[in-house]
Amino acid sequence: MIYCPLLLRFLLLYCLMASSAFAGGIGLDFIGVQIIPYGYQFRHTVVGGLSALDYDAASDHFVAISDDRSQKNPARFYDLKLDYDVKAFHGVKVTGVHFMKRPDGSLFPKPELFGRSSVDPEAIAFAPGGRGYFWTSEGHAKFGVNPFIREMTPDGGYRRDFTVPEKFLPEKDRGIRDNLAFEGLTVDRDGKTILVATEGPLHQDGDEATARHGAVIRLIRFDIATGRARHEYAYPVAPVHRDSFPLGKFSVNGVSAILALDGDRYIVVERSFAAGVGLSVKLYLASLQGATDISSIDSLKGAKYQPVKKELLLDMGRLGIAIDNLEGISFGKRLRDGRRSLLLISDDNFRPQQVTQILLFAVRIPPRSHRK
Repeated sequence: MIYCPLLLRFLLLYCLMASSAFAGGIGLDFIGVQIIPYGYQFRHTVVGGLSALDYDAASDHFVAISDDRSQKNPARFYDLKLDYDVKAFHGVKVTGVHFMKRPDGSLFPKPELFGRSSVDPEAIAFAPGGRGYFWTSEGHAKFGVNPFIREMTPDGGYRRDFTVPEKFLPEKDRGIRDNLAFEGLTVDRDGKTILVATEGPLHQDGDEATARHGAVIRLIRFDIATGRARHEYAYPVAPVHRDSFPLGKFSVNGVSAILALDGDRYIVVERSFAAGVGLSVKLYLASLQGATDISSIDSLKGAKYQPVKKELLLDMGRLGIAIDNLEGISFGKRLRDGRRSLLLISDDNFRPQQVTQILLFAVRIPPRSHRK
């Protein structure tokens, strides 16, 4: 073997760049990954379909919601303990399971004979003050089942519904698309509002993303006290990363998760899939500053507005590991070097060909006063 210092330095630099990201003053470094085995059982439930993640600093534990439509077990979420530090991701342990309740106190039933389901859980976040959780269901648009945004008690009991604007309710050629509704939810840093993201565009707002063009989805800011929508913003989703193979097969790109940074900035997870090709997941840094409030615009086709600004933070394909269907993102505890931990979780779709993976990063966010 020929020893080449220049080549060695190049390789070290490449490895560092492949596991790090920097945008908007934010530094992001990959630490490690843990896997929950396919088919893992906890208290007679199947742990899978984990579609969102959130962290409570007071108890130092995470929650993850399952997108099981009550097919395998009743709709539910799990408590997780994650063991990690700034050097390594040591392990993950499931410590609890809770079932979400309907307004009458009953569990969500199994889907009906022809597949119509009453719930499709996708997002969860701790409510401020430890009083419970906010969570979303995508509904089942092709059967006319409305999506919803709810607050529940710590044990999963029904508390209240947020008021969803009518333009989102599924009707003929209007409202949410099937399986592309309320996919992301985050509590804003002021603790007074939440931001909810649709995965794909409303029917009246335009076509879904393809490999030829992107799409526009809506971000909705809700007031926690009243449960009503305050503002809406247009977020531009990138095109699908590649054509499907063969051409014409299923493909999609949309927002699978969102995480509040400060008053107007968010980390947005865009998850792209093309049949026969596979996945691509990218993290974007998005800013609402200067974006038009589109809440009064019923259809974005031909409308004039300023969309949300975004810049690429990290292409997950650069990490050098297999990336699965990432659908959840959360900050975790502060690390010993002062940086915050950042974690993402994947939905295995209850398929043996996929995995439930949890990725760990260290993130440096400079004080707001130090940013331009």
